[in-house]
Amino acid sequence: MRELAGEIARRAVALTPAAGDPVAAVAALLVLDPRNTDHVEAVVTVIVCDALGDPWRETTANRWRALLPTWIRPQVIGATVQRLSAAGLLVTTGRWVRSTDRAGGNGGKPQPVYRLSIPGEDPPLPLARLGEVGPDSPTGT
Repeated sequence: MRELAGEIARRAVALTPAAGDPVAAVAALLVLDPRNTDHVEAVVTVIVCDALGDPWRETTANRWRALLPTWIRPQVIGATVQRLSAAGLLVTTGRWVRSTDRAGGNGGKPQPVYRLSIPGEDPPLPLARLGEVGPDSPTGT
């Protein structure tokens, strides 16, 4: 798990920000700062572990926010998520949930549901295709 989280963090950090996108540029600066290395790795590890625990590799901040160590700089959290998204490692599903982050002032606001896209791994099958995978029961009926 640690190797996977480390590889995902390296991909997100290595990505060059899009030209003319100040949000991506600031996020890149935050995740590249050597003082934030442990923070970025902790955020990535928590997000990856949460997503891997879901059969569809989906995750939201509502699920992993409370799992983050308290020593993480808050601005590094959003910067890391932005870089993971820009690298195609966190992909929005098009669905949204209400944020439970009352302490951060975001309670009730919509937040995206993401799917973790692991390089080299087949994406989870959509529910509609599950019947094509095999028999409905161990007896094949």
